Parts: sequence; structure tokens; C-alpha cells
Amino acid sequence: MKKVLAVVMLLTFCLGSASAAAKYATIGAKFANIRTCGGEKCAVKWKAWKYTPLYMSAVSKDKKWVQVRDFAGHTGWVYYTMLSTQKGLSAIEDVNIRMEPAASSSIACTVSKGYSLKYLSTKNGWLEVEDEPENATDPVCKGWVTASYVWGPRAKGQSK
Repeated sequence: MKKVLAVVMLLTFCLGSASAAAKYATIGAKFANIRTCGGEKCAVKWKAWKYTPLYMSAVSKDKKWVQVRDFAGHTGWVYYTMLSTQKGLSAIEDVNIRMEPAASSSIACTVSKGYSLKYLSTKNGWLEVEDEPENATDPVCKGWVTASYVWGPRAKGQSK
């Protein structure tokens, strides 16, 4: 019940406010279906994975579906309980995640364009991130990336 209340409050604040940062949410479940319209009978356009940041642009009349846009400009509708206030980022191209916040640092892992990352912190213009592997037995990649390689509310040029 607390999660539903938090998401409803988020939607009310976000879509009724002029604050750009507040118009972002992330997928809170392991994945969510992004649909062609606001309803379970609508076709699935794509799946968004946990921590995928989405810009929220509208809410259905029944306030249960949210129209969203991803980093590539794709739009669709997602059921409101799939959204979270957790900060996330999407890689806008294939990117190396560094062990330390420096370009000369060793590579912790490489992620593909569109990959979703959990935002942890900021240090000297670098963003600390980690992934949530699809398989629980796979290693977690944790490290640093510059904002120019990711999209979301913590990335360069977007509201913090």
C-alpha cells in the first residue's frame, strides 16, 4: 500500500508541477511492458528493465497508466505501479564503466546502448552506477561513468 501511495503522490506532483526533475521515474520491477495505449489489452511495444529512466508526459483518465518516453524518444504507456522514485540511467551508447571516477581508470565492465543502471552518487563530474544482472548468479557491475554517456535526471544537461 505504501508503494502505491508513493507512486500516486509522485504522479500527482510530477505531472502537476513545472519541475523537470520530478517528471522522471524509473521502472521499479524487474521489467515492465511499455504498451501502445493505456490498458492491458493494448499491444506491448517494448520491455523496459529495472532502473530504466522514463520521462512522464501524461496520465490516463483513470490515473492508472502513465505515458512515458525513453532515452531514444520512444513513447508508450506503463501501469503506474511499475514506476519507482529510485534514480536510474540508460546508456546512450556502448560504454565502459570505470573502477574509479577517472578516464584512465581500469574498466569494470562494458554495457550496451540502452542498458539500465542504478544511480548511486556523483563525484567530480562522474556518476557512480551499478547494474542488476538478469541472472542472480551473474556478477554485479559497479563503477563510474561520465554523464555524457548516459540519459536520465542525473545526466548532464538534465535536471538533477
